[in-house]
Amino acid sequence: MKVDFNKLKAEISLPDFLLNLGWKFVAGSSNSCPKMSNGTHTVVIKRNAQNQYTYWDVHSDNVRGRTILDLMQEHLFETTGKQPTLREVGEILQNYINTNQITTPENSRYDVGNASVSTDELTMYLKHLKPYDGNYLQERGISDESVNSPVFKDVFLIREVKNKNTTYRNICVKMYNDKGVQAISQRNESFKGILGGKFECLALSNHDKSRPIDILYVGESIIDCISHYQLCHKSTGLNLVYVSTEGTLTEGQMQLLRIIVTKNEVRSLRSIFDNDKQGYKYTLWLDNNLRGMQHNVEQMDSDELKITAYQVSNTEFPNRKDWNDDLKAATIEKTAQ
Repeated sequence: MKVDFNKLKAEISLPDFLLNLGWKFVAGSSNSCPKMSNGTHTVVIKRNAQNQYTYWDVHSDNVRGRTILDLMQEHLFETTGKQPTLREVGEILQNYINTNQITTPENSRYDVGNASVSTDELTMYLKHLKPYDGNYLQERGISDESVNSPVFKDVFLIREVKNKNTTYRNICVKMYNDKGVQAISQRNESFKGILGGKFECLALSNHDKSRPIDILYVGESIIDCISHYQLCHKSTGLNLVYVSTEGTLTEGQMQLLRIIVTKNEVRSLRSIFDNDKQGYKYTLWLDNNLRGMQHNVEQMDSDELKITAYQVSNTEFPNRKDWNDDLKAATIEKTAQ
């Protein structure tokens, strides 16, 4: 049987294929960026530069940019106990196409977008950004004083998106690599997503470039970063920088952190990830990557992850799941008093 592997990756709608295998959509999914889970793995689906469907596992930095061939090979191994060759996988998928057992992109309701945007597209999106206003941050306990502080002034922006008769107001932050703005992280009450590719980018706060950086904080969310600032450093004279991965910590982001540390005088680097299993993993990944440690992260169970992560120097964990949860709890307690 003749098999065109490149066509398989582009002509089989991956979201529809996963639905047929029993996967389900989960919170944060959209038609242009499906997020799906089978109960064990959770993946985000985007197209690459060749217009092929690819997926990232949100809980493993080792699984990124993979295609339907990789997924089908793993699925067959899990269901049969035998590891098929890519050729065998290709023939099975080709037979699905030949017998019309799959959904093509043209017939799919899921208009999956590219993992990156062109320079012109990014320029257009940036032009549409407006200064932050509204109450999204304030409803999460974040004060106007923090939003307008030297550290976070003009970091948060608004992008209005019109869909039929509804206008959505997305809270946005720019994401940078060593060449400038490359992506935009956006969220509203029911949605989180990235315009562009975040693999080698970080969202970041302001700082005084004429002075050494006293503390460089690394967190999972810019909302958590400003929450930590309000809880721990309000009106500080320290020269602080907060950077956020805006989700899963990637290898590219850790490389960018090394560049930042190399090019700037950073007196202290501290992680402020979530107080959960993924936050513990990110803490240990960073410890391995930036400090040369050798934590065997993927082999640890939940208890070992937590114990080991709490022993890492220059690490702060919130009392609750994340720093915004801590801030909201502190705000409620202050109001009650």
